[in-house]
Amino acid sequence: MTNGLDPVPEPTSTIDSDLAARVARGDRQAETTFVRRYQRTVTLVLQKRVQPDRVYDLTQETFIVVIARMRDNGIHEPSRIGGFLRQTAINLANGERRKYLRQRTDNDNDSIDIVIDEALGPSDSVELDELVSMIGQLMDELPMERDRDLLRRYLVDGQDKVALCQHYGLSSEHFDRVLHRARVRLKELLDKRRGDR
Repeated sequence: MTNGLDPVPEPTSTIDSDLAARVARGDRQAETTFVRRYQRTVTLVLQKRVQPDRVYDLTQETFIVVIARMRDNGIHEPSRIGGFLRQTAINLANGERRKYLRQRTDNDNDSIDIVIDEALGPSDSVELDELVSMIGQLMDELPMERDRDLLRRYLVDGQDKVALCQHYGLSSEHFDRVLHRARVRLKELLDKRRGDR
């Protein structure tokens, strides 16, 4: 039995509504409370979906997105903030996965050779040989020795990615970035050379 002086616990939806309203007004203390309340949940959602080294960054990004949304448009049903946070984290994780798949540099050289062999006629073969020769020359013109060496060893010599990672002291993800940048530089040289013709 209450005596009228005991605090009555507020339902969760009221707490979330009040918290959401305070965050929307830019209350930093409310933002801190909000992050502390949901950080573990968001982290657990992300740990199941992304690489361990990306969990912290994506957790922060999730809160940045959600707090910005709360300030700009508000959340129509503040009692569902937890679900909104969870879905935002999942969407960011899915975006991270798509980004990773786009940036992968593993290739199946055998499949590429088969497609090239089946598609080329005699005149095409001569053009391909000229292009391969030009690319070899352009590789030698790359300003960074590591770019030249990495492209030659990986693309021309067909050396294993794991062995090259060990040789250069790179993680798999860092190797992908280095290889991507080297390919971009090579393509820029190729485009410039083709434009000079």
